[in-house]
Amino acid sequence: LSVFVGVTAIAQTTPAWADGTSWSPVAAPEANQWLSVAYGNGVWVAVSQTGANRVMRSTDGGVNWTAVLATEANSWLSVAYGNGVWVAVSGDGANRVMRSTDGGVNWTAVGVADGVEANSWQSVAYGNGVWVAVSHTGANRIMRSTDRGVSWSAVLAPEANTWDTVAYGNGVWVAISSTGGNRVMRSTDGGVSWSVVAPPEVNAWQSVAYGNGVWVAVAFIGANRVMRSTDDGVSWSAVAATEVNVWQSVAYGNGVWVAVSWDGANRVMRSVDATASASTDPGVPGIFLAVNDVLVGSQVTGAPIYCGADSIQPNSIYTLSIQSVTNSALTRIILDSGSVNSRGHLDERVLLPEVNPGSYKIVMTGIHASGNLLVLTNFITIGANGGIVSVSPESQQPFLK
Repeated sequence: LSVFVGVTAIAQTTPAWADGTSWSPVAAPEANQWLSVAYGNGVWVAVSQTGANRVMRSTDGGVNWTAVLATEANSWLSVAYGNGVWVAVSGDGANRVMRSTDGGVNWTAVGVADGVEANSWQSVAYGNGVWVAVSHTGANRIMRSTDRGVSWSAVLAPEANTWDTVAYGNGVWVAISSTGGNRVMRSTDGGVSWSVVAPPEVNAWQSVAYGNGVWVAVAFIGANRVMRSTDDGVSWSAVAATEVNVWQSVAYGNGVWVAVSWDGANRVMRSVDATASASTDPGVPGIFLAVNDVLVGSQVTGAPIYCGADSIQPNSIYTLSIQSVTNSALTRIILDSGSVNSRGHLDERVLLPEVNPGSYKIVMTGIHASGNLLVLTNFITIGANGGIVSVSPESQQPFLK
């Protein structure tokens, strides 16, 4: 749950950015072995190597999913979107590429006659007018297409690793492998030539994606099954996943990171962190407060709160506090306070402290560019065991107090 306070009234919205730091579970429509997920033009699409319906789609940010029939019952290992086209690749079958031009609803096959080699193709991605796919096997473990995935040409990989995934971002192509000494390779010339990079841990890295200045990769084996890079894949750091699942694919879109797994109780994890901007409409004076309603049922201690501001009074004071609604005698606790920057901008992530059972209000205050006080409130209820029972926003009220 998140709320943004703008020029006229409070409006509910989602956090504007994500950085792959924290995640929450989502149920898939079928218990297939989902191996790849991607975002494009308002739609999330995932593909599987098992099941009756080996494609699933979501049009609400990965919260709800519906099943779609693939062209063939292949082991579909990767899917991507670019320039109005969805492309998926497979490690087996007569036709190892399929395309969709209607948002992943219907698919057509692409075969050997169009330049596709009979390799075990694992991943495909689009960037800057080029499609690139990588393989586990074959003399040439990279292929490229410059005609919207209709025909393909072979490229030699720098090492004969089992290349599992490839992605494009910020002018750079990055591919990762589950085997080999150097399990990352990069290209800065549209996938024509590649160089290798060592990852932080020798895990079975399975998928990589780029979003909002961050590269994120997931693994199906290893102590830390997520790794991140903020320098275009040159160096990486490890991050713990929500569950020790066989994580197969990760992707970014519209402020959300989504990863999928082929096992575990929860086979999807999401990351929604307001770390880069406090508003979905930068430049509109207001403050921002987000309490993760997905944490209902978990412990209040350490639960994340996100607050921020955009274009409010430069260098002005803000506060974030929590206070009991059911027991007025309890002292108000300041969770965070300080000054916004010279642009009136703020991004903060604060962890809730241990508090007694009861109802609480979490209050964010700031100063509008006009000098008026901004106040935004969320409410949470804590159960007897210290777990979050409910989260709710305040009623719709003018933002100036």
